[in-house]
Amino acid sequence: MKSYYKNIFCSFFIVTTLFSVKSQAQQEQPNIIVLMADDIGLGDISFYQKTRADKKITVPTPNIDKLIDSGMRFTDAHSPASLCAPTRFSMLTGNYSYRNQKPFGVWTPEANALIDENNFTTSARIAKKGCYNTAFLGKWGLGGSWVKTKGKKIDDAYLNGGALSYGFDYACELPEGIQNEPYAFYENREWMKLEANSVLKELDANQTGYATSKKYLTRGGLGDSNWDPKQAGLILAHKAVDYIEKQKGAGQPFFMYYCSQAVHIPHEPPATFDGVQVKGKTAGKHGDMIYELDMQVGLIIEALKRTGAYKNTLFIFTSDNGGLSFDKDMKAAGHDTSNGLSGSKGSINEGGHRVPFVAVWPKIIKPNSVSKELISGQDIVATVAALANQLLDKAKVFDSANLLPVFKSENKVAVHQYLMHQSAGGPTYALRDGNWKLIMRSNNKKKSADAGELTPTHLYDLSKNLSEDTSKNLVKEKSYAKRVLDMLAKYIELRKTGHPTVTN
Repeated sequence: MKSYYKNIFCSFFIVTTLFSVKSQAQQEQPNIIVLMADDIGLGDISFYQKTRADKKITVPTPNIDKLIDSGMRFTDAHSPASLCAPTRFSMLTGNYSYRNQKPFGVWTPEANALIDENNFTTSARIAKKGCYNTAFLGKWGLGGSWVKTKGKKIDDAYLNGGALSYGFDYACELPEGIQNEPYAFYENREWMKLEANSVLKELDANQTGYATSKKYLTRGGLGDSNWDPKQAGLILAHKAVDYIEKQKGAGQPFFMYYCSQAVHIPHEPPATFDGVQVKGKTAGKHGDMIYELDMQVGLIIEALKRTGAYKNTLFIFTSDNGGLSFDKDMKAAGHDTSNGLSGSKGSINEGGHRVPFVAVWPKIIKPNSVSKELISGQDIVATVAALANQLLDKAKVFDSANLLPVFKSENKVAVHQYLMHQSAGGPTYALRDGNWKLIMRSNNKKKSADAGELTPTHLYDLSKNLSEDTSKNLVKEKSYAKRVLDMLAKYIELRKTGHPTVTN
């Protein structure tokens, strides 16, 4: 009965929305798909490889390239952090992870995700209020998969937390992706057996893929006895297709947040993906995994077109942080994951957090368009709110800007005056103010919510030094002393006061 009244309400809501003049999305509400890759840098995409001097293609990504041709690519887009766990928190809540008690991320599935405890909300909860059907697929990776109860043992076969606890109607999730236990899928909280004879057991490093991929000979853990990391991407992509097909004729828009397992280690590419060769497609396993990611994108786009949903779907492709640079075979082939930028995953430099961000929305976003707007991944939360005709609660969402005016080329002012960056080591932080970037080292080594005393170490004008050439470090130049002090003071002010970093 409760779902009946909800459906009646949503039908009324959707009809009345069509006549609303208050919303920035005055047409029929679009479906929304956010596809977040794991560890993809600009140089991992063949579109960007073609822009380099040698134009050498080390990994073909035709489906992602097609997205770029069909929509808007951002030249100054950033992940909320240069590592996945803090980024995943921010992508879901619209807040920088320094706002919780574990600013460098929650890394185990049974640890508190620190969302409800801090009175935050999620993109899925916002979308649901706007009568979207909501789905999560892929790597969760931000804690809260299991909620501990004193005196009770965790049931490894059932998630009493996870995506369904944070506003999603459907979930097919890997609590820690393919890189950590449990090496198992969970569909709507229930352990999804890979085969009829599957049991949960301790797996060795050979089965998890680590023994061959990274030579981590002891990195096993609890998982499905039929676990095979080579099949994870295929399973996820086909589950996404199933979900899209079930939405046809449902009478309400859907929001799907798809977090691919690719291309995090262990790099174990499948031999084929729906009959198409993957293993050996490139010079190294890392490249093969990028190619597999591209095939996942293609499969999902194909499903949208086949069901007729594509023409009214906002599709966003981005990454949780910069790319990986350790594959010797790919390096020898000339692969540059950061596309000429300094640093890669985990770095405070641009290669650690400047990521691909592509938005496609037929008839709304101009094809083959380019935006130089400074944006961050967590802007998706405010954008979802605008599309769902929901007023963003500024007491819950502090760092997310609505990108609809940017998509429509209607924005008159910058959506962000400042961006806050953080890296894995140090801890190290940075403040972006226009073209200026100030990098600061903290004396607090505990990685607590308090950044501690900060020492400015680098100042770059990115409009003239995007590669962050240290010989052009301006931090000690007397003529820039006031800028250094002003930016340092602004960063400290934002951290200490907790004030929002966006105004729209």
